[in-house]
Amino acid sequence: MSAGKLVSIIVPVYNAAHYLPLCIESILAQSYQNVELILVNDGSSDGSGELCEVYAKKDHRVRVIHQRNAGPSVARNCGIAAATGDYLQFVDSDDTIDPDMTERLVQAMDGSQLVICGYYKLQVQDDGMRQAKRFCIVPARELTKAEFLKHFGELYPHNFIHYTWNKLYKASVIQQAGLTFDTAVDWGEDLLFNLAYIERCDQIHTVEDALYYYLDSNAGSITSSYRPNLFHTMKMLQGSVREFLKRNDAYSGKNKELFEQFCAARILAGFWNLFHPASPLDAERKKKQIAEIMRDERVHRNLDYFRTGNFDERLVGVMIEWQSVDLLYTYYSLKGLWKKRREPKGQKWIS
Repeated sequence: MSAGKLVSIIVPVYNAAHYLPLCIESILAQSYQNVELILVNDGSSDGSGELCEVYAKKDHRVRVIHQRNAGPSVARNCGIAAATGDYLQFVDSDDTIDPDMTERLVQAMDGSQLVICGYYKLQVQDDGMRQAKRFCIVPARELTKAEFLKHFGELYPHNFIHYTWNKLYKASVIQQAGLTFDTAVDWGEDLLFNLAYIERCDQIHTVEDALYYYLDSNAGSITSSYRPNLFHTMKMLQGSVREFLKRNDAYSGKNKELFEQFCAARILAGFWNLFHPASPLDAERKKKQIAEIMRDERVHRNLDYFRTGNFDERLVGVMIEWQSVDLLYTYYSLKGLWKKRREPKGQKWIS
């Protein structure tokens, strides 16, 4: 395998010293040895940069790039520009990968432009133990882009489309199209990159097995912190997906239904965000933003999907239909108080 195609594995690193050794070692121990590991230190202040240099001295396949803190998109773009491999793989600095992941993805790439695999979602418990949830991708085989998009609605809610870390990309596709991560977007940039990449694919190979270990610290979730423009960012992202599906004749039937159900659930996250403990909004401004979301044309077009959702979605859907700003404000205020009382002291806000 060492004489095969070179795989550039790009890892943006920012204050990840606690997890970084496990991440790097899982990459260097791959059964597929013909890799270059590009560590982009994004202005870390916890010793992560020094750790990167230690590994570069130990293994000639490791390259380290230091930059001022500019965010993961800039770091990934920097890694893409520095990569010399035939294929590109992305790994987050607090995650690890299966010993055979790169080999499995390279084997599956034959004739395709993109390979997607399953993953494990790990959560650290109070006692230090990790709880894992396995997400397997079905169907698992080589598919034309049209065949793959028929299953988009099933794959999308489980984040098989969203992230870069469960995929292998052809460097030539990225280079020829001039694809980069949008540095103006601070959340969801992976999804936009993947949509642009998939648009340029003829064949996509899906691998059922979970080969990536994603550590869910909740830090990157939409409810982990207050986001001033969350609703508008979500609207932009879902609008981009919707237009992508329409362009590719895949916005119909089950695809449309499952995607729009997901969008309805995201609208609830937009309301919930206003009541995050870190929100600087007073009651008047919260109600003003609630009214703005309620009046949004896209929200109204999703009302049918609220009616087929869970209890929370159905109830909020009724409030939107009635334009009951005060009632929805009271509902989320009480939910916030209830959640605060139930959460152990020091635990982060989790939706």
